[in-house]
Amino acid sequence: MKVERSVLLSASLLAASVFAASAWGQRAAPHYEASPDVYKIVSENDQFRIIEATWKPGQRDEWHSHSGREAAYRLTDCDLRIYTPDGKFQDRHGKKAEVNFNPAIGVHSFQNVGTAECKTLIVQKKGSREEASGAASSTRFAHN
Repeated sequence: MKVERSVLLSASLLAASVFAASAWGQRAAPHYEASPDVYKIVSENDQFRIIEATWKPGQRDEWHSHSGREAAYRLTDCDLRIYTPDGKFQDRHGKKAEVNFNPAIGVHSFQNVGTAECKTLIVQKKGSREEASGAASSTRFAHN
């Protein structure tokens, strides 16, 4: 009986790990399409897209991914919670005037867990190698 439970538990954990890993690598809509109430395209040309992101206190954006390289400039201090498809989250505190450079990032969602509005200006490079190949393997969360 103990062996059967152990095998069943191990199989369940393995299945959950495989699901989480595959969900992490999946693509989702770009942030500006998934949550247009948070992400506003300010300007774009054939090489770059400029996006202003604004989260109200308590606001969470929809699941999204980033297909290419970006630079993010924080316009305000921000207390954010970053959710991943495996049910985990990380809390981050970002300082005003902080700049982060990011590779492609898989499916995730942000929530403003602070008491003030959080604003970030994002400069997204179009046509990057990651964007062209559709890869989103990085798990770094340096942005937003």
